[in-house]
Amino acid sequence: MSKPPVKLRSAAWFGGADKNGFMHRSWMKNRGIPDHAFEGKPVIGICNTGRN
Repeated sequence: MSKPPVKLRSAAWFGGADKNGFMHRSWMKNRGIPDHAFEGKPVIGICNTGRN
């Protein structure tokens, strides 16, 4: 028995077939991320606001 697939939070941004999903995917593709990176994998961003 297999578990149902987990809904990823990044799918709300990158998985949509609407204008916003298109803009988010195109922005990432413009930076060299391939199409298959959006299929069933989380998209993770790291931000550091500390100053040195």
